[in-house]
Amino acid sequence: MPATQGSQPVGASLITAEPKDQLGEAHTVAGLSEALSDLATALARRVETAPDPDRAARAEQLRRHVAEYLAPRAADLSAPLVVVLLGSTGVGKSSLFNAIAGAPLSESGLIRPTTRRPVALVHPTDSPSLREDRPLAGISERDQLDVRIDPAIAPGLMIVDAPDFDSVERSNRELALELLEAADLVIFVTTVTRYADQVPWDILARARQRGVPLLAVINRMPTDTTDEAAVMADYRALIERGELDRQGAFGDLEVVSVPEGATDPAVDGLRREAVGPILEAIERLRQDDDERRSMARRSLDTALAGLPEAVERIAAEVEREQQAAASLRAALESSYRAARNELNREIETGTFLRTEVLRQWLDYVNAGPVTRYISEGVGRVAASLRNLIRPTPPPPAPEVREAAFADLVTSVVRHTDTAASKTAAIWVDDSHGATALAKDAGLWGSSSGMAPELKEQLGEWMEVIGDEIQVMGAQLKGRAQAASIGLNVLGTSAILAVFIHTGGLTGAEIGIGAATAVLNQKLLEAIFGEANVAAFVEQARARLDRILNAVFTAEQQRFISALGPMAQPTDLASDLRRAAHAAARMEPQ
Repeated sequence: MPATQGSQPVGASLITAEPKDQLGEAHTVAGLSEALSDLATALARRVETAPDPDRAARAEQLRRHVAEYLAPRAADLSAPLVVVLLGSTGVGKSSLFNAIAGAPLSESGLIRPTTRRPVALVHPTDSPSLREDRPLAGISERDQLDVRIDPAIAPGLMIVDAPDFDSVERSNRELALELLEAADLVIFVTTVTRYADQVPWDILARARQRGVPLLAVINRMPTDTTDEAAVMADYRALIERGELDRQGAFGDLEVVSVPEGATDPAVDGLRREAVGPILEAIERLRQDDDERRSMARRSLDTALAGLPEAVERIAAEVEREQQAAASLRAALESSYRAARNELNREIETGTFLRTEVLRQWLDYVNAGPVTRYISEGVGRVAASLRNLIRPTPPPPAPEVREAAFADLVTSVVRHTDTAASKTAAIWVDDSHGATALAKDAGLWGSSSGMAPELKEQLGEWMEVIGDEIQVMGAQLKGRAQAASIGLNVLGTSAILAVFIHTGGLTGAEIGIGAATAVLNQKLLEAIFGEANVAAFVEQARARLDRILNAVFTAEQQRFISALGPMAQPTDLASDLRRAAHAAARMEPQ
């Protein structure tokens, strides 16, 4: 619903009502609320995915500014104006606050308690704004605001004595900055000895970026008029250099000089006559609805206009992180791809198998009934069956199979170790990569649980091969009798056929591996036929590839997990910029 003031509707736009065709790019309240909601959501994503606490804190600070100040203020320009007193430790903020309140409501002193909460002076009719979707509601809901209700003051303003922005307590510093983001008007307090310090000017730089209206107070000024004039001239020069001179509450920035010793013990604060211009400004705002509304609109408009600049730092960080993550992922993928290719070559040629394992199997095949079966052919199967069951040395199938699996697991561990160490050596030179490695020292090698898991998967793979051999033998009817050679023998031959084939052997590799490949191929083809064996081996190899690919993927995923959310490609930077420009009533450049 549009906000209203008395009986006069404010209208659907945050600018003066104009004919519809003249509104141009101005946002309606609903449109602006949607843009701010989109920006707050994007900033929340950044908080969740930022790679370190400082970057998350920056995004959270801006998110609160958008969600807890800009959105509520955009929804209702008539909500109470938030006036925040900001300053360093011991400059006299609380003394000024007490002077405004006319009572000792906020403890003053040169040294502040580190647990101090901000104090807010509020009229009873304005107190609901601390609980509803209005500025300061978020701070109040987090029980970070000491609210003092005073029915004697005029409504329309909430005056807040903020914690010291240079406090030794980090939470106090963060809360002071949060109050700066929520302010419609800032009264900035400093002293003759602190006005040139760097920290206050860092705060003022953010105030300038936000465009929040300002009043300034220099406390404890020298009573000598010449010295006072010199300090005032120097401070005004600094204000001009900081581009704050046109950011005053009612025009040029007004600087109020408070002489040393101008205190009133009765209110534990400054004498009211010493801060007359501040009190007049407060009273002017309290008494004039239009003035308050004008200041609220000005603060909102400048804050909206400053959103693209405020968001840009965060968006640029996201882009740099994405570039770094892409480079780290490329190094990761390159290392593991090279390792996987080398493992493939070893499997195709059988070079990962120990020579003694191949020799043991070759000796059995050459010496046993298998060779006779191959040479005599299918027509002599029945005559050979009796010979096959005569006492002979037991086939070393289980031993050879277990040794082959152990060799394959060893090779996989060796290659994943190499890929991990190469990746880590590259990542350690990148700040984000080094942080990921610090989370898990195990990234310098393969994972400890990978070998036993792979061994178990190879056992399951072997069971499937055995089942398929039985099915294939049964389908071949008469030839199925040849399966009397034994499932273990045929299964081991099939596994070795997957591991080694003559097409992959060249040069020095031709030898025992080639001989083993030839005999296995002949045995399987003699029983099942050449076409059947080719299809069977291809399917078995495809299943093995899936197992090994899953292992390598899981090993790589450890790095991705350690890198955290920034490892995933995202459009967050463009989403942030788009939402900020929309809220600022600007099209993306």
